[in-house]
Amino acid sequence: MVATGLSEVPRLSALMTRGIQNGVEGLRMMEGHEATTLEPELQCFIKALWSPSSGIVDSHSLMLSLVGEAESHGTTFSYNTAVIGGHIEGNQIQIHVFESNVIASWNGSSELDSELILIPKVVVNSAGLSAPAIAKRMKGLPDGIIPASHYACGCYFTLSNTKSPFKHLIYPIPEVGGLGVHVSLDLNGQIKFGPDVEWIKGIDDIPSFLNM
Repeated sequence: MVATGLSEVPRLSALMTRGIQNGVEGLRMMEGHEATTLEPELQCFIKALWSPSSGIVDSHSLMLSLVGEAESHGTTFSYNTAVIGGHIEGNQIQIHVFESNVIASWNGSSELDSELILIPKVVVNSAGLSAPAIAKRMKGLPDGIIPASHYACGCYFTLSNTKSPFKHLIYPIPEVGGLGVHVSLDLNGQIKFGPDVEWIKGIDDIPSFLNM
């Protein structure tokens, strides 16, 4: 992680302290010339934070591994199943469920009748961009506890038709809404730059709800 000016050095030091507190091993503050020794094409005149234990993973294989581990501990996954809403009665929450391939042809305006109602002890709403839309469909859930949504889109750019100039992941100081435009390498050594951050007003509620 590179500081491009003296004003960024305190933030770089703060990130190093946080990393150490979180148990990251091997973190070391480098002078600029040390960083360019590692990466000759890098312009680093001030300081850089070196993390030898950082890297990339095969995300698909990781997910398969986590699924297998969860199932071995008794977890049941229900695929092609959509939560369309729910309601709260006292201290009990009821989740309304619908088959995904049926909901895919929904017109977005007609009333959806749940095919199944679940009464769980604990609900974790981890639906990504659809999470606020699903939360708003939980009748009895106070609007005040649903966080406001702030949307941004970003683009990645692929480096092609040339030899990779870098061997490591390279990050700037994080910016509001993201990690900043950084250099990432995939498992095949392909280089990408990104993402940039473009704040947008919002997204249509129905595609968000349908995870489209």
